Amino acid sequence: MADGIKRLLLVENDGGMIRSVREALENQSRFKFVGYLTNRNGLEGFLDEHVPDIALVDIGLVRPGEGIGVRITTHSFDEGLSIIGIIDTVSPHTTIIGFSDYLIDHPDLARQAMSRGADALIAKQNGPSDWEAWKQWLIAQLHSVIDGWWRPTPEVAKLLALEEEKRRISLPDDPLPLTRRQMEVLHLMAINCSDAEIASTLTIEEGAVRGHIANIKRRLQLRYRWQVIDEARRRGFGGASADQ
Repeated sequence: MADGIKRLLLVENDGGMIRSVREALENQSRFKFVGYLTNRNGLEGFLDEHVPDIALVDIGLVRPGEGIGVRITTHSFDEGLSIIGIIDTVSPHTTIIGFSDYLIDHPDLARQAMSRGADALIAKQNGPSDWEAWKQWLIAQLHSVIDGWWRPTPEVAKLLALEEEKRRISLPDDPLPLTRRQMEVLHLMAINCSDAEIASTLTIEEGAVRGHIANIKRRLQLRYRWQVIDEARRRGFGGASADQ
C-alpha cells in the first residue's frame, strides 16, 4: 500500500493470544489487524478479500476435532504447516511469519515452517512476561521482519543451509544476471528499505517491488528475503564490501 500500512492476518486458535495480538496492534501507525482465522477453513476466500501483507500463523494449531489439550509429544503440526504452504501458494506477496511456543526447543519445526514458505519466525516464549512489555516486544519483532533485520537462529540456519545445499544440486551452476531495475531494488534492500520505501524511491507500485524481489530470488537461486539481503551486502550493495 502507498501509505506503508501493513494489513495483518492472524491464524490462531487460542482466544487469549488472539486478544493479545489484536490489542498489541491497536493504534499502530504501521500495522492494521484485518482479522483472524482458527484453521484453514475459509482461508483462500479471506486472502482474496483482504489481501493481507502479513500472515502471522501459529504453527502449533490444533486441527479441527482434535481438542485443545494435546501433548507436544503426540501433537502433529500439519495444520499450521499446511496453512503456511497454502498462503505461500495462493498469496505469494504475503510475508508469512511462523508464530509458536515450540520453535526454540524444536529447530527442525522451524526448518519445516520455512521450507513450506514462512519468511520469518517469532517464538512466543521469547517475549517478556509483563503484558505491556510483551505488546511492545511483538511490535518490535514485526518491524524487524518487515525492515529486513530478522535472521534465523544459528541452529535453524544450519538446517536450512543443509536443505539449500541439496536443493541447489539440481539448479544451474551460475545464477542468472539481474536487470538494471532488479539491481536498483537489490541496492535498496541492502540498506534495509521496506517494500513501501523501495516503491516510493523508484516511483513504482509495491506489487511491482514484490514481483522484482520474487524474480531476484529466482535469478540468484535463493528462497528467503533475508538471504537476498545478505547476498546483496556480500556483493557490495548498500555500501558493504564484497567478499573477494
